[in-house]
Amino acid sequence: MPDIDLVTLTSLTLAINATVAGYMLLLARLNIAQPAFYHWAASCIIFIFASLLAVSLVYQVTPVISVWLAHSLLALPAILIATGLLRFFRGTETALPIKMLGIIFAAYATLLFFTYKLSYSAPILTAAAIALGCLWCIALLNLNTTQRVVSKLLQGVLLLHALAMVAEITLYIDNWQLPLTPHSELYLKFILISHLLLTSIASMMLPLLLFVHREQHLLLQANRDELTHLPNRRHFFRESSTFMARATDSSPVIIMMLDLDNFKSINDTFGHAVGDAALKQVADALNIELRATDLIGRMGGEEFAIVMTETTEAAARKVAERLRQKVELQARVIEGNQINLTISIGAICSYKNNSSDFQALLKLADDALFEAKRRGRNQIIFDYSNNDAQVVG
Repeated sequence: MPDIDLVTLTSLTLAINATVAGYMLLLARLNIAQPAFYHWAASCIIFIFASLLAVSLVYQVTPVISVWLAHSLLALPAILIATGLLRFFRGTETALPIKMLGIIFAAYATLLFFTYKLSYSAPILTAAAIALGCLWCIALLNLNTTQRVVSKLLQGVLLLHALAMVAEITLYIDNWQLPLTPHSELYLKFILISHLLLTSIASMMLPLLLFVHREQHLLLQANRDELTHLPNRRHFFRESSTFMARATDSSPVIIMMLDLDNFKSINDTFGHAVGDAALKQVADALNIELRATDLIGRMGGEEFAIVMTETTEAAARKVAERLRQKVELQARVIEGNQINLTISIGAICSYKNNSSDFQALLKLADDALFEAKRRGRNQIIFDYSNNDAQVVG
């Protein structure tokens, strides 16, 4: 087996970390509100500095610097990655456990100072500290509820890094007070290679969190109504075909159109701020009363649309009536103004054997809504297209 050129590999790894550190500092400057990149840039810089100190042992630099200081600093990158993750997922104002981390690091550095001359004590303690730091980062990545794929990949890299550190600890313990055999030295080289590579891979993957976060944020902005945070008209129509495909002969798709009664009068009398508050209150009621599997959209102005699947017409009627009552009872006073807000709802049921397309069904639900308005508002009309249209409320 050919010898492993650790000098070349180490130089390449340090160059990669220097590049990633510079890149993260640039990202930090471009994203002033995201200080996590300063943490991650610092982790790369400290890793480079600590690695250079460790290499200085070859040039007869005093062990206090080349062993104790180098191994003390090598424990910091994983901690800085963890604190960066805290800031990234929990917000820039998140209070970091600085005091606790300071005490832990001081205890670690002190223990290392009094034991680094004992056989393989320094690399064992450092490997243990890095492994614990990786496990903390893995736990923090579970806070991520959006960039799940990136988080899982990064967790996998960190887990492999922790396992490599455990393997290094095992190797040194097995050879405690004994010189390493050629076989053990080769094994240790492979562990060192994995440590260097996994550190570099983890550093390069961290910016992916930002890119995916930005992409998802832009997608959310494109698909959500800014005021109510409900799906906007475009997203509602794009998702409607998926919901329509769920219709069966026994389980219909329910399409509802909902409108705030006398909304123009509310805006004219109390102002647009009160009108916006009324829209948000209705949106909150929709989120509470409807299921996560239902599709809700703000169609524009004071009009909302709803698509319900895997339900019955009777159950949909009950949901619509709960919505009507909830708004009538809870939205009498908004922003300190007595507005007595009510809503009207029109609905249509579509079964699998119904040949109408979604736009046509939505028009029928809108016709039912118009009839509810014509009959006095604050009521629900189902299947106005049928002769036996029923009024609720």
